[in-house]
Amino acid sequence: MHSLGGELVVFEIQQNSDVTFRLYDWDHVDAKTGQLRELQVDQAMDCIDLAEGPVGRVTPLLESATPVKREQLFDCEYFKLWRVGGLSKFSVGAIGVPRVLVCIEGGGDIEKGNVNYAIGKGDVLFLPAVLGPCAVSPRGTVNLLEIALPE
Repeated sequence: MHSLGGELVVFEIQQNSDVTFRLYDWDHVDAKTGQLRELQVDQAMDCIDLAEGPVGRVTPLLESATPVKREQLFDCEYFKLWRVGGLSKFSVGAIGVPRVLVCIEGGGDIEKGNVNYAIGKGDVLFLPAVLGPCAVSPRGTVNLLEIALPE
């Protein structure tokens, strides 16, 4: 369960689902009907595990600081997530494991062999498992999220 306010950018990693249950909708109007959007309070409450309790901030695990900062943010049964960045060239991806890159600051080029892919703030790039490690050449400071399936 979550609620978002103005001026926030949220990156949500989740399993595939086409279901949203609304507890409250800030009086948003459905553009097609002109009516308030439907709430699904009972279904939402059935899905919430209140015994889980409050969730705190994530404390990044620093894996390296120079020449590039690499922090592990999550390592759970569903996915792994790192924040990687800096000014120097660095590697992303892995042999035999697909990865997703999300540029959260700056920009640069993702290089594999003789092929370059530009990436900038807000861009998402899928690295297939067969691709293996790639080089990131920053243009100024760049920060990426790197997401992997658990091994």
